Amino acid sequence: MKRIIATALLSVTLYSASLQAQMAKQKGVTLEELTKHVRALSQKGDDASKAELKQEAEVMAKSKNERFVSLAVRAYEAADDTEKADEVNESILKRFPKGMTARNNAADAIFRNEGANAEELEREYQKWNKQYPPKAFDEDSPTIYGLAAYYVGLRYVKENNLEKMNEYLAMIEMPSIRIHMISDVAQEFFKNKQHRLALPLLEKGYAETQAALKAEDADMDTKRVAQYDGRIAQQYGGALLADGQTDRAVEVLQKVHASQPSPETSLALAEGLAKQGQELDAFLLLQEYILKNGKRADFSDLMSSLYVKLNDNKGDFENYLTSIEKQAKETLVAKYKAEMIKEEAPAFSLINRNGETVSLADLKGKVVVLDFWATWCGPCKISFPGMQAAVNKYKDDPEVEFLFIDTWQSEKNYKELVDNFMKENNYTFHVLFDEMKDRSKATVTAYGVKGIPTKVVIDKEGFIRFQSSGGSDDVEKIVNEMETKIDLAKKG
Repeated sequence: MKRIIATALLSVTLYSASLQAQMAKQKGVTLEELTKHVRALSQKGDDASKAELKQEAEVMAKSKNERFVSLAVRAYEAADDTEKADEVNESILKRFPKGMTARNNAADAIFRNEGANAEELEREYQKWNKQYPPKAFDEDSPTIYGLAAYYVGLRYVKENNLEKMNEYLAMIEMPSIRIHMISDVAQEFFKNKQHRLALPLLEKGYAETQAALKAEDADMDTKRVAQYDGRIAQQYGGALLADGQTDRAVEVLQKVHASQPSPETSLALAEGLAKQGQELDAFLLLQEYILKNGKRADFSDLMSSLYVKLNDNKGDFENYLTSIEKQAKETLVAKYKAEMIKEEAPAFSLINRNGETVSLADLKGKVVVLDFWATWCGPCKISFPGMQAAVNKYKDDPEVEFLFIDTWQSEKNYKELVDNFMKENNYTFHVLFDEMKDRSKATVTAYGVKGIPTKVVIDKEGFIRFQSSGGSDDVEKIVNEMETKIDLAKKG
């Protein structure tokens, strides 16, 4: 089951430098100061810092302010005291029955109901909004209520009710949530070939991202809006292109391509250049992207038509493409070969979803790919379509094993969450469950992982050859990367 609202709220909490111990006892200390302090101690991870976290948590857990009590839970978790974290967490609903935890749980129950239609979702949303009115809360209200409006509005888009969609879009106070909704709404229109409907929204969204990029002394939310520049510009350029506004489309796409090249932007820009009669520029743009990033099946049709036109129906496009893809492969091999390491992989024995024990020692003689992830981790889930494609590619290769290690889950029912997630998305991953209570004994700790997703490639002799973090939604790029790293690991 998806913890939609709670996860989104946690993702916007920011922490920084360390302050002095026992801050929770200081008169007038603010939540912001305490969260910074807890974060700084959490990042240290040593025994002294964990002891200090427990001291702070003990004081915060007795507070009459729910936010401080919730922070106590996070502090206990960071100190690896999951028993106390669970105890304090369970007390919150009893002590604050109409508080933000109750509100967030109620929101989760509403918005994870994928089977509800828009009207049903709206009725539940209205009940929730009445039971937990924004005026009863403070700091995080624009975030959670904006997200709630986003989910209802998006459901109406899927049912082609644009009037209701605009109604909910207007309710959203936070610019970063509005821009997120504009992007997702546009994507829904694109799926139905309704580019013209997306155009007015994207014009507004593009203006907002450009203004955010130019803003001086921008606040955190404005910075988040600016981060949507690449995606909004690519969508806006595509909509302009579909609407026949080729010159404007090329102008927008060239600007974003110069700073944030992506396969989608490259393909759209090449289409625009070709429509302007700049076939050679379009062809070379796609060729350059392939040479730098690896083969792209989605480029083939346009490249083939351009190749034929540029060569007056002469030449062999398939031989040309094979040659280019070979060069791209050599470039990737050189890139990843330079990144290779050789460190002994820490041993582990973990339980899979069937209750079976899987040990690294039993897989000696195989290349093993580890993917550390969690159900709450957005970047992890973004990369999963690409990882599924990689799993499919090697499903019949007895020399390669993919293991997806679920870690850093604080929910008691994390196994149920994982099972539901796998079934809902039809992923065929071999999932292992890490040690969740004592992080000092966790496999993720043994591998020195600082953030997820982290992917590790282990060779046949049990040595780590690659370890990298971060997620991507580019399926072919992920497959190219995995293929290259696995081939290099096979060679030892």
